[in-house]
Amino acid sequence: MARMRQRLWVAALLGAMALWFLPLQTYRLFNPDEGRYAEIPREMVASGDWVTPRLDALKYFEKPPLQYWTTAVAYQVFGEHEWTARLWVGLSGFLGLLLTAWIGTRLYGAVTGALAALVQAGSLLYLGLARISTLDMGLTVTLELALVGLLLLTSTGAEPAGQRRGDERCGALLLALGAALAFLSKGLVGILVPAAVAVIYLLLRREWSLVWRARPWWTLAALAVFAGPWLWLVEQRNPGFAQFFFVHEQFTRFLTRVHQRYEPDWFFIPVLLVGFMPWTPLLPAIIRRGWRDIRGGDRNALLLSIWVAFCFLFFSLSQSKLVPYILPLFPALSLLAGRALGVLERPRLRFALVISALVWLVLGTLVLCLWCCPAIGARLFVPAEPAIGGIAGGLLLAGLITAAAAWQAVRRGALPATALATLGVAALLGVLLPAAGGLSRQREPQQLIAAAAGQLRAATAFYCVDDYEQSIPFYLRRTCTLVGYRGELDFGLSQEPSRWVPDLASFAARWRAETDALALIRPESYAELQRMGLPMRVIYTGSSLVAVVRQ
Repeated sequence: MARMRQRLWVAALLGAMALWFLPLQTYRLFNPDEGRYAEIPREMVASGDWVTPRLDALKYFEKPPLQYWTTAVAYQVFGEHEWTARLWVGLSGFLGLLLTAWIGTRLYGAVTGALAALVQAGSLLYLGLARISTLDMGLTVTLELALVGLLLLTSTGAEPAGQRRGDERCGALLLALGAALAFLSKGLVGILVPAAVAVIYLLLRREWSLVWRARPWWTLAALAVFAGPWLWLVEQRNPGFAQFFFVHEQFTRFLTRVHQRYEPDWFFIPVLLVGFMPWTPLLPAIIRRGWRDIRGGDRNALLLSIWVAFCFLFFSLSQSKLVPYILPLFPALSLLAGRALGVLERPRLRFALVISALVWLVLGTLVLCLWCCPAIGARLFVPAEPAIGGIAGGLLLAGLITAAAAWQAVRRGALPATALATLGVAALLGVLLPAAGGLSRQREPQQLIAAAAGQLRAATAFYCVDDYEQSIPFYLRRTCTLVGYRGELDFGLSQEPSRWVPDLASFAARWRAETDALALIRPESYAELQRMGLPMRVIYTGSSLVAVVRQ
């Protein structure tokens, strides 16, 4: 019997891994983030320089290199394609689930650990960002290492003294490793979040011995060992890196609107409500259970609640906001949800899942109606494309599976119902992401790449005029000379101004001197170049770019 149970667990794990990793190859890279985070490690491999990150062959110091390094290793082992470009985020997301299951089991039992991992896996934002290459999933799992370390340091129990000391050492080690790797994932926020949460917990509990148990000198040592060599090397090779990376990209990004990503303070409220689906209707029950546990003296619930609240408030106060920024609160919220689900009455769980099922079904029906009525859909910016029908189908499928989960909630309990609702989100994203990749806005770059690939040779000069589509260099395996455009490459261009053509007049002079060249041009710029009488042969025309050659 024990061997059969073990085989079933292995089979379930392999099935979960297949469901998690196989979809990573089913759709093209999305612009701009996926193109950027696929191209930087490709250029690392091509140049052999793993110290100075470059984008379009220009120095790019906005973020630390952990994801670049791991993706570059994946390229060398498995080749350069969408699956390897997304492999690090997929691995990070899956490791986060294992951490949640392990610490949830350790603190509250196997059922709670399984429920927490299923909630995390089935959260729309978490699963979505485990399939789209951004830096936020890597930050989330490394911060979760630090969170698990803090939980081990603060958890209560009647363990023998020897085991307690072992937990403290393990907790301090995970805290140190998590903070160091989180810094290498996205910068100072990787140190700030666990440090601030620990200080707030310390002040509320007055548990001063935590400082000694946490062994902060281990964290400093981990930062010196893991991050120190890269910081020293990159500053030695690129004077001025430290000022740009620490001041401009860390403090200025948080305190000012220099990056033009300002959103109101309430921005993350709808992001959380949508991103936590299909568990959003359970939030009142999660809050009630968490508050009850805190009042009962549960230190774990207090620490998890502080983590969720601090992450939400910290990123809400930032002057630079993007949807993925609050992802680091999801592991802690999932652990609180697993705790609540373990004791929730079955009718209440069914009611919450019925609400989620209705949300999916109503959204799917609405999108389907707009798709079937192009005149109305066009007014609401819903294009009459086959991919929209696929998106509607994905929402309807998720609704039906979640409705089945609600039915199972009363008959079989929380665990099967939660697993089924998680499967509904997996089905939704399994349809939604490839369908979104089939929209004309995503298809156009693919057609352009196919047209340009046949014209590019080793000696061909390659220009990007007044725009920079970040996935195109990855697929063409070529960097381009920027014309007019600066954007986020402004720092790199200020370091190497000779790699930039400032305006169309300067480009026209260079183009006339070329004998073998290809340019990707914005349509309005192409019209201006036509008026200049430039010798160009069009090989592709789209709504956002025109490709021309000089041969």
